[in-house]
Amino acid sequence: MRHELPVPGISLQRSLGRCMAERRSVRVYADAPIPLSALSELLWALQGRTGEGVRASPSAGGLYPLRVHVLVRRVTGLARGMYAYEPDEHVLERLTDSTSEPELGDVGIGEQPWLDESAAVIAIGADIGTATDHFESQPPRGERGARYAFIEAGAAAENAHLAATALDLGLVLVAGFDDTRARAAFRFPPEFLPAVLLCVGDRADPAR
Repeated sequence: MRHELPVPGISLQRSLGRCMAERRSVRVYADAPIPLSALSELLWALQGRTGEGVRASPSAGGLYPLRVHVLVRRVTGLARGMYAYEPDEHVLERLTDSTSEPELGDVGIGEQPWLDESAAVIAIGADIGTATDHFESQPPRGERGARYAFIEAGAAAENAHLAATALDLGLVLVAGFDDTRARAAFRFPPEFLPAVLLCVGDRADPAR
């Protein structure tokens, strides 16, 4: 089942400089759901289409080896479950329903309760094999493409973090997780390596 997302670019009115100054890692969230429009903005900032063949975050060689999946818990207008983001059409494709929602407590390394308490968790996976094959001629052989893929994941994650700041949402980047468990939990194909998890939710301290 496909879910169309609201048109992005409407709610991001705060200046870039202010967002950079106010950006913080937020690990405690309120119980309120986040608006579907806000999730739309975050996904667009991550990988959204900004022109013919180009997206909001840079990609070496225009390869775009990333894939974005979203575990939805509390998003207005969306049922709980796992979704895949389709950047070209700006839609969410439902992968699972709430009956198969993964528990993420054993995915993170150490105690990371925000993985289970956030309104949504956005996972960025990278097709490392395709990236390394594409850049095989660049030394060190077999490594450069992987570096590019992880750089791209980091750039996309920072876009999302700044967008979350503009939307007054809390977000924290999680990089300490078990790769195998994260791949299974977020329903990535075998060729995709989970690179970054982003926990997002309504701030518990909106007034700061």
